[in-house]
Order: sequence, then C-alpha cells, then structure tokens
Amino acid sequence: MGDIIQAICPCGLESEAIFQGIGFNYYETGYAVEPAYCDTCGIVTGKDISKNFSKCPECRRKMKFYRDEMEATKEEQELLPSYIDYQEAKRYWHCPRCKRQTLRFESTGCWD
Repeated sequence: MGDIIQAICPCGLESEAIFQGIGFNYYETGYAVEPAYCDTCGIVTGKDISKNFSKCPECRRKMKFYRDEMEATKEEQELLPSYIDYQEAKRYWHCPRCKRQTLRFESTGCWD
C-alpha cells in the first residue's frame, strides 16, 4: 500500500503522479517507489529505491532521492516513508528546476 503524491513548486514545476510506496506485488518484484529528482533536467519522478543507480528518464544521469534528505531514524530504516513522513520531515524540499527550497509534496490519494 502506498500514497499517490505530486511534487509542486511555485516556479511552475508539477510532477506526474508518483505512486510512492509498495503494492501487493512487492514481495514478488521488490519494487518500491520513492520520489527522486534530476538537477540537470529539472524533473521529479518516482523511481525504484531498491536499485543502486536510478537513471533520469531524459538525460540518463543518476537521480537523487528525497528520502536521502530525511533524518535517518530506526523507524525510517525499517519502514518505507509514507506521504506523512515527507510532510513531517520538512515543509519545503529542493526544487530541481529553480534550485530553491520551495517544492512541496501533496497527497492525491492512496493505492494498493
């Protein structure tokens, strides 16, 4: 189960829907999606956190995960963060388009 989130910034950046978290197929596929960004292309998208190297769909460079910016606690290491964790960790995040700390995550729903 996970959250459907969207990254939004006043500079005009709006990501596609990111199906963050894990679904019922996780135990078969091991696929866990978290929001990631590319500073070169100025995009935010969902990428598989279990991979060592997630490539940008546009320039093919390594993407950075927002999860890496969250403070590491024992709980967060055991569980994948949910939308609520992103909201509680920081109010504003790094925007890859304008390079300011003005990006926020909004919840648009839940998924299984």
